[in-house]
Amino acid sequence: MARSVEAPHGAPMRLVIRLENRAARFADDRRSRIWLAIAYFVIAAAATLPVMFGGGTAMSRIDEPTHADYAYRVSHFEIPAKGSPIAKEIRDIWACMGQERYALPPCGSNARPWQYPYDGEQYNWAHPPVYYAVVGFPARAIDAITPLNFVEAARITGTLWLASGMFMLFVALRRWRVDPAVAIIAPLLMMTFPRVLHASTTVNPDAVAPLAGAVAVWLAARLFFDDDRDWILPAVFTGLVGLTKFISVIPFVALGVLAFARAVRDRGWRGLTLTDVLLPGSMATAVIVPYLMWQAFQAPRGNQWWMNPLVGINTRDVQGLPGSEWIETLFVGFNLASDYYIQPPLDIALLVAWTRLLNVLVIGAMFATVVAFAKEPSRRSLGWLLMVGVVLYPLAVQIQAYGTPGIPQYFPNPTGRYGLALVPGAIACLVMAAAKAGYRRVLYVVTGAGLIVLGVVIAAGLQRAG
Repeated sequence: MARSVEAPHGAPMRLVIRLENRAARFADDRRSRIWLAIAYFVIAAAATLPVMFGGGTAMSRIDEPTHADYAYRVSHFEIPAKGSPIAKEIRDIWACMGQERYALPPCGSNARPWQYPYDGEQYNWAHPPVYYAVVGFPARAIDAITPLNFVEAARITGTLWLASGMFMLFVALRRWRVDPAVAIIAPLLMMTFPRVLHASTTVNPDAVAPLAGAVAVWLAARLFFDDDRDWILPAVFTGLVGLTKFISVIPFVALGVLAFARAVRDRGWRGLTLTDVLLPGSMATAVIVPYLMWQAFQAPRGNQWWMNPLVGINTRDVQGLPGSEWIETLFVGFNLASDYYIQPPLDIALLVAWTRLLNVLVIGAMFATVVAFAKEPSRRSLGWLLMVGVVLYPLAVQIQAYGTPGIPQYFPNPTGRYGLALVPGAIACLVMAAAKAGYRRVLYVVTGAGLIVLGVVIAAGLQRAG
């Protein structure tokens, strides 16, 4: 009788141990990493494609028509300007695909721009063009040789962004000396964050954020764990990420802040060297200079009397000093996992419960990494990186809103998508905290549970779409 009771518990553990031993023999060479990258791509495709062509078929209300229009125009060697209407081809696709909350013209009606929400205007013209070029040209080619329309073709690139983010997080975790089994499994948790899934299945520059965040975790390992004080590579990566979407540089900004704070802690203000200043200074320059140059290029273009139709919808007029209103939202970034949006057919009760649990784990791991590694400052820095990041991104949103031309604004609800690049750092903190506490294998359970939830969400979306 003892064996019959013990066997069900022993068999799964023996399987885990066998798989761990096999992962421990992971060669970690170029050939092995290529196969792993292919595996991540297959897994990402299995998660994203059923959403794109199932529960997430309709255009997302998170500005997808404007992002699709931007990519379409760039693929035709044109940069949108303020006041320009969304291209007719994108409007026609928009009408046929539909969109949550909005009454659209009938499919095939050849409607005019003013018949669409916000008069069919391109209000995201101020974004930098790199993401749209990377997505737009392949989408135009796919559109030309397949039955897919331009928006569907552009969405497919989200699979590549997601797979790249998971692979880069694996590389980053290995740089932090995380054992192969955990480093291979943990990146799969990225797909279970609803905002990551949404960004990876729509046309939106947020799709780049998970990859950007994973690069930041890797740079943090170079800086804090390996004590590599090179400033050129961090500046290059920061600049490239900023050219896809400026808010995605938040983990890089947090990295620069921590690097400077560490230098002050170790050597004092008088002991600072040129190298100590070069890293944060070059990263700040890599963000600010391209931003100012792009704004200087875009500002004179288009209708100079144009007013953004979203002013007053997501933002409010500043009443009194801006600091008093910014303080209200200073810590909302801690709801990194539970504050989400996803296509309505996928938004089920199980996903709500999962994100609340995930948020508790993320916040706990963030503080646990800071406290548990008190004698290992290099690893402790990963917790500080995430903590600084979740405070910085609501503040960055407020500063941007306050700089709105005409009337200064504030943002009552800086949503979690502005902190999307911090998700890889959150997963890394989970890994570090669990390993330190001796609960490494709990990560397998958490990741497995998340993938089960993801499977149920996708199935629900397919069922509702059918």
